[in-house]
Amino acid sequence: MRKERIYILDWLRGIAVAGMVLHHGLFALEQVSYMFGQPIDFWVLDTKTFWVLQEIFVGLFLMISGICTAFSRSVLRRGLIVSGGALLITLVTGVLLPSIGISGLEIWFGILHMFGLSMLLYGLFTCKKRWVPVVTAIALFCFWLAVITCRGMQWADNAAIIVGILPEDFYSADYYPLFPYFLLYLAGTFLGPAVREGKFPAWFYTLRFKPMEWVGRHSLWIYLIHQPILFGLFALIYYLIS
Repeated sequence: MRKERIYILDWLRGIAVAGMVLHHGLFALEQVSYMFGQPIDFWVLDTKTFWVLQEIFVGLFLMISGICTAFSRSVLRRGLIVSGGALLITLVTGVLLPSIGISGLEIWFGILHMFGLSMLLYGLFTCKKRWVPVVTAIALFCFWLAVITCRGMQWADNAAIIVGILPEDFYSADYYPLFPYFLLYLAGTFLGPAVREGKFPAWFYTLRFKPMEWVGRHSLWIYLIHQPILFGLFALIYYLIS
């Protein structure tokens, strides 16, 4: 078993996060430009090529995160922390910003929500206490029965969003349903033990990319703060040049 840090996991995750920040930066600049009446359209955001690249970065991030469960002391604890961050984002974008007249940025179930829930599900289903996975499976099945029985009611339609079933009027500025993305995270969890046991090629454990390693180690905080920083920075620039 390898006890030293495996840096490639940090810098690959850092690259994925950097791609996400670039995407959100272009989106933020577009939104701010419209707010100030000087619209900029980044046509590349609507191309299939950009969409494919975005999915690759997301898939990389999820698989690396899944691999890292093999090194985590408590996946459940980490899942609760990430889910708390996701809830904070929803409160800011879905409640606070609309209350001051800024709409169109609501995030109801984005990548952080999906990521946190994936960790919680994995932690529950791999719990060493056998009754926990059983109770979790039964609870999820009963919950799903309630959702499909009550389709058309607001709470049921909102819950169905989690797995990718969308009502006609649904909008989320960032949306990643549990399926199929949980499968990528799950794939990473299967690779994790092999990585931990040193079964990958030697170069896998020696490659370094220090700038991105720092980004990868602080990915959660970067995700939480980069969007308000980008929006604030672009708004300040537009205000000064207007």
